[in-house]
Amino acid sequence: MQIVFTYLMSGVFIWFAISSVQDAGWTFFSVLYVVFSTSYFVRASKILEVYFKIKKGPKP
Repeated sequence: MQIVFTYLMSGVFIWFAISSVQDAGWTFFSVLYVVFSTSYFVRASKILEVYFKIKKGPKP
């Protein structure tokens, strides 16, 4: 569930970034939204990778 929420937060910040760039161009907040979005996306991807490693189990 945490993985889905983190990917959703990444999507929300992507949406904020696109909306902000369309309205005012590349401002400080636009760049900040992109940084947050990237952070959430990378975090979710790492959590997903760990989840699959744990689910797969140790190799004999």
